[in-house]
Amino acid sequence: MSTRALAILLTAWAGLAAAVPPRPVGRPSIAGIVTDPALGELSGLAASQRARDRYWAINDGGNDNHLLLIDGRGRVLRSFALDGVANVDWEDLASFRWRGKAWLLVADTGDNSGARPHVSLWLVEEPMHDAASARATGARELRLRYPDAAHDVEAMTVDAEAGHVYLLSKRTVPPVLYRLRLEDVGDSGVVTVERVAGLDGIPQPTARDIARDGALSRFRSQTTAMALDCSRRGLLVLTYAAIYRFQRRSGQSWEQALPGQTPARSALSLLPQAEAMAFDTECRTLHVGSEKAPVPLLRFRYRALPPDVIGPDAED
Repeated sequence: MSTRALAILLTAWAGLAAAVPPRPVGRPSIAGIVTDPALGELSGLAASQRARDRYWAINDGGNDNHLLLIDGRGRVLRSFALDGVANVDWEDLASFRWRGKAWLLVADTGDNSGARPHVSLWLVEEPMHDAASARATGARELRLRYPDAAHDVEAMTVDAEAGHVYLLSKRTVPPVLYRLRLEDVGDSGVVTVERVAGLDGIPQPTARDIARDGALSRFRSQTTAMALDCSRRGLLVLTYAAIYRFQRRSGQSWEQALPGQTPARSALSLLPQAEAMAFDTECRTLHVGSEKAPVPLLRFRYRALPPDVIGPDAED
């Protein structure tokens, strides 16, 4: 094949890649039933980096400061107190490998009334599952504020390869994605995060919805969790009613990809208050959990975008 023909083929391939819309994550199965009262207000979920079929979970504000180790069926195996850290309003959890270590990042970012002068992320090394101590020590704080106003944020994810943390507002219309650097953890000041883009593809209730369901209609579209897949090109957003899948092409930033994009939608059922979502470490399955135990823990099969030859992933 000539160089010119190869160039034409690659250009056509790039056009096709740009035209392929996101696809839904599929239908769920029930991984297990969460019955333990220790998970009664589940607000964050993240895969362990140390073992298969193990996940970390947290409860939201008003609960204790424990990191709960669970299996893939939602059974609590161990509990670790996050030493020296209060649970003001924990709302999401991420796990990742960074600088040769396994980490957990707790998002103490809930702010229902929009009154907190700053909120916090807490970075701690993932505890060893068989550790003799039931305390997780050495947590480092990252205090942050938003560039426009205080926001209630329940959705967070980490792109460890790029060194970025992403946060998504809950109550604004449309939801707004923000970004900050992992390396700012431990900074003594308050970091102002960077606005990335509004997610205007998440549908809001129609006048008919509001007339039929009242305030409940607005509640369903609020964002409660977020996850970046292993390709770093698929971004999943959880609301109380559905999972929305956004995507970007290789070489494309989220600033370029998100505005105007219509995500794929996968409706949720069986969950009274979906607030937690996590991939396994290989991004082959996605777990979604809810408050109000006993409640099902849902499992979705997931297929990431395949690698392509258009260009290297954008580093935002």
